[in-house]
Amino acid sequence: MIVAFHVDSGIRILASKPFKFVVGPNKKQFIMHEAAITRLSKTLDKLLNGGMKESKEHCVCWEDIDEKTFLRFGEWAYTGDYKPEEPEILLDASQIAISKKDAKNATSSKPENVVNCLATFDFNIATPSFVHCGRGTTSPITATCGTCKTQFVTVRCQYCGAHQFTTCPQCRGVSVGPKKKAMVEKFNNNSAYESPTTPFTPRKNTESCEDYSEVFLSHARLYVLADKYDIKELRDLSAHKIWVTLKEFTLYPERMGDVVGLVKYLFQNTLEKDKLRTLLKDFCACTVEDLCKGEGFQDLICETPEFACELIMEMSTRLA
Repeated sequence: MIVAFHVDSGIRILASKPFKFVVGPNKKQFIMHEAAITRLSKTLDKLLNGGMKESKEHCVCWEDIDEKTFLRFGEWAYTGDYKPEEPEILLDASQIAISKKDAKNATSSKPENVVNCLATFDFNIATPSFVHCGRGTTSPITATCGTCKTQFVTVRCQYCGAHQFTTCPQCRGVSVGPKKKAMVEKFNNNSAYESPTTPFTPRKNTESCEDYSEVFLSHARLYVLADKYDIKELRDLSAHKIWVTLKEFTLYPERMGDVVGLVKYLFQNTLEKDKLRTLLKDFCACTVEDLCKGEGFQDLICETPEFACELIMEMSTRLA
């Protein structure tokens, strides 16, 4: 287990030889202590001390690793932990205008935007309250029930086209089936992703404008690096951080692409039966009703047949 240094180990690491890493396409040079790296895995020890070109020149080239990922790797190597990327806040002109209007009129009503994350999943209500972009006004329309196919009156956002309800009053509020409930509970309580050190508490997204693409990918890139060099502790820690972030992630319609990007990256950079492939497959199976309506999910299915196959196999367990 990698933890902060004891005095003796700290002296040994700081007294060791400097080792140069040439990182990324721009070949940025970083210096680390040799002993801080060799202790992490047998693969890295062999790379630095195995008599190969790298060990003789005290230099290794990691052009396939970006600079931010390497800095997180270095942070973890010396301290036992790392900080992920911060979410990007996406605000366009219409959102800024709405924010100013709300600030001037505190009593103005905003559309109820209730979207559950898996950690607080509501097992009693199958259809959530109205979720839309909040940019436009709403108007009543006649819709067809997605369950029984009867027509009913609901409202729709004129800006993004989201419907308040996709089912009629008779079908609304059906309890979540026991198999869906078991699937969500299994994901939330999966001990395979418990922290190898201190449990991580992720930042929770509370608005649809919070882009978590780079948050997820900052963990995933470290996981791929750790997997490549067989660094078990870092691999387990980054997997843990992805797991708890996904549990607390509010899947707004605008944020489904964040998950799609994570799935695509991991299936492109990991092997069959990988631990994180399983995690992403399980998460998507729990949220597939929402994800399949999101932008990019159909392309993901077409472009990543391995993921599509695993998801179908998992979804088959929810069939009666």
